[in-house]
Amino acid sequence: MAIVTAMVGLVAVPVQAQLGERVAAQAGAKVKGIPTPKDFFGFEMGDEGKLADFNSVKRYFKLVADRSDEAEYQVVDRTTLGNDYPIMLMSNKHNLKRIDQILDINKRLSDPRVMREEAKRAGIPVDEYARKLAAKSVPVYYIEGTIHSTEVGSTQSLVNVVHRMATENSDFTRQVLDNTILLIVPSQNPDGQHLVIDHFNKTAGTNYDRTYPDLYHHYAGHDDNRDWFMMTQKESQTRVRLEQKYRPVAQHYMHQAGTTSPRIWSPPWDEPMSDTLDPVVVSASNALGMQTQRDLVAEGKKGSKWNDAYGILWNADVIGYSPFLGTSTWLTEIASVRDLAYTYTSDKILEPADNTLRSVLPYDSKTWTLKQIVEYGEAAAYSGMKTVSGDPRSWLYNNLYVSNRNGEDWTGGPYAYVVPADQRDPYALYDMMRLLDFGQAEIEKATRAFTVGDKKYPEGSYILKTKQPMGRWIDQLLRIDEYPDSARKCAQCPLIMPYSETTDNLALLLGVDVDAVAKPFEAATTRVKGIEPVQQRMPAHPGQRGAYVLSPTSYGLAQVIADLQKADVPTYRAKAAVTVEGRKLPAGALLVPSKDPKARQVLTRASQETGLPVYAANAVPKVDAVKLKDDTRVGLVRGANNMPGGWMMWMFDQIGVNYQVVSADDYADLGAKYDTIVLAPGISANSITRGLDPAKNPPEFAWARGVPDGLDKLQQFVKSGGNLVALGSASTTAATSLGLPVQNVTPTDRAAFNVPGALLKQSYDTEVPAAWGMPESWPTWFNNDAAFKVTGDAEVAATYPEEDDLLVSGYASGTKAIGGATNVATFDVGKGEATIAGGHITFRTWPRASWTVVTNAVYNGAGQDVDADQLDKLFR
Repeated sequence: MAIVTAMVGLVAVPVQAQLGERVAAQAGAKVKGIPTPKDFFGFEMGDEGKLADFNSVKRYFKLVADRSDEAEYQVVDRTTLGNDYPIMLMSNKHNLKRIDQILDINKRLSDPRVMREEAKRAGIPVDEYARKLAAKSVPVYYIEGTIHSTEVGSTQSLVNVVHRMATENSDFTRQVLDNTILLIVPSQNPDGQHLVIDHFNKTAGTNYDRTYPDLYHHYAGHDDNRDWFMMTQKESQTRVRLEQKYRPVAQHYMHQAGTTSPRIWSPPWDEPMSDTLDPVVVSASNALGMQTQRDLVAEGKKGSKWNDAYGILWNADVIGYSPFLGTSTWLTEIASVRDLAYTYTSDKILEPADNTLRSVLPYDSKTWTLKQIVEYGEAAAYSGMKTVSGDPRSWLYNNLYVSNRNGEDWTGGPYAYVVPADQRDPYALYDMMRLLDFGQAEIEKATRAFTVGDKKYPEGSYILKTKQPMGRWIDQLLRIDEYPDSARKCAQCPLIMPYSETTDNLALLLGVDVDAVAKPFEAATTRVKGIEPVQQRMPAHPGQRGAYVLSPTSYGLAQVIADLQKADVPTYRAKAAVTVEGRKLPAGALLVPSKDPKARQVLTRASQETGLPVYAANAVPKVDAVKLKDDTRVGLVRGANNMPGGWMMWMFDQIGVNYQVVSADDYADLGAKYDTIVLAPGISANSITRGLDPAKNPPEFAWARGVPDGLDKLQQFVKSGGNLVALGSASTTAATSLGLPVQNVTPTDRAAFNVPGALLKQSYDTEVPAAWGMPESWPTWFNNDAAFKVTGDAEVAATYPEEDDLLVSGYASGTKAIGGATNVATFDVGKGEATIAGGHITFRTWPRASWTVVTNAVYNGAGQDVDADQLDKLFR
């Protein structure tokens, strides 16, 4: 047999010898009391049609930790659905005993200010001091499986990785365990592991599909790795806390791709690259990927590629958080098989390729197995561990010290971002600042008013300087994105479109005014520790005939309405501007009768939670109004495995909306259950009429089966007086089903028109109920969505200005074509009404400034008009 060699540290060791050592270690494993995976699970990881369920994986990890002094099992959190979020730490027992000291050293290495102070006290140059300090520590190597829960192979691979590290006493395992701390996350989405694997195992021997048919993260589904700058989900927040605590120098994300994708892919990455990223971190990611390519080829693993269509280093939803700490993130994408765990077979060679520099050893087989997925995943994991553990001091010094030191010399951003205290939406301000605080940005708050140039900022304004440890991350989230023209393979080559979206401007998405200030300025400030909502004074009780009044200009108003409705307090919306306590509030102001004893209690709590001011009037303003339907019943049509519908559920749950997911059974009489029905983006005619096939899915998914006359039932619901709200692509579904007088004018030729996830200019008619509380102009999210020409009667709430270039942040071309087109409009349909938004204004909950439109449409359309005299009587 030919001997293939792989590099371990600086010495070439025959793979055959490594395997021999491993066999010997496994033979002795029973003496140590740690069973092999086969003995524990009853099958080898990767066996045809066999998947270890997550409860068993957790038990195995815990057993290993109980019987090894080089492993520590922890449950660090609970998931969205209440499951354990486990991790495994593996290193030699000396490192595990002094782990607090190691983490303290690594944290200090990451802060150049601390390094300068300590080096000064030690009396040596700071770089020399940092090297000496790095020599006293070891790096953390983070490896994570199955954030995408149908990509099942990585967790199975990690079972083998844990067993090898716990039982093998070889040069390789000693190098890794002596020189690193492994932080192993068997699944970043444990809920999905339970859903997907349990479903797979329960459907064995049945005629049902083996792949779980719905969202495998309760809210985000496959989008659970698109939550890396908003950090809305519990699992995202858990990961960030792990990153902040352990500060890994490298992070390996284990993914799978389609059956005909490269057998395995790794970095170097494709273009473009954000200029906020430190070059040390990025080059190290590329180096990890190339070393893995080398090792895979040396082991004869065919079909490995690099630089193949993954440009994910442009915006933060896919860059993530950890690179801004000094972590080199890299991923492997391994081709999938049939039905999760069965051999995939083709009549031709899978993913045929010529020998190229990006694919030096092409795959030449017509089959691909789960066993191969597991083996390729293990090989990549061992390669990354070997690379870092072979040179631990330089990884600590370069990634933690040098990359963060570089941040102080970085000149890419402004001197600071200033966030004025006097925002039109204090809840949006709170939302944004608490996220930045959670990300450990250093935030200053002005203790007195100050002036920068010609602009005066009030006391309480926030200042975010970019010369700080998280300065690059701050700039990434607050800069106006200009997609780089350099994102090309060559000067004449076409522009590479992003893997994800083209902007993540947090302030514009939330509706917060932020100023980038280029030059240093003076201001009296204090460091902020913890963000709280703006403290508002509750007004005196206005008397039994009075009214409490809230401005409509905050998306936090949705929570106030939901709280009041839950407490059975009647609520009204003013149809014109009102003046209260000397302030003129725009149309849409919330009017609440003060005679209801529960009103003041609910509003006091809501104001404390949102920072929204509550005003009081001795008598309700003389204005026509809309009485909102008491405890408005909302039905959400989301369909199975529809991520936009999952995000809608999350937002509804945060707000407290009285909603249910519409079931197939509900279509028999929609009006009996719902006042408003919301069609989530992504809902098509097929989603409603065909749905999930009951013959291929267990009874618990009957709610998502098709309703052949479902569109007719929806039309009947609206014509009979119901309220329909259709968002994003569902707007065209509603327009066709209801016969609305609109025409989609968005060009389909991407060479002439392309907006792949950007913020465009938007104008609002704030007198139209759907736009109540919106500014007259604010950017809107657009991702090659529908834009309408209205050809009949409608209340047009939002339009794209007639300008040559509508781009605000990100990338767009040809936007003149939709200038003057409508985005949001409301139509009378029989006795009811329908509001459509062509743009995906709820995209992953990012564009929250637009959530005001959703609130208006959901509640106003189900309400009842009352004139000023009627309103006055209702408040008496």
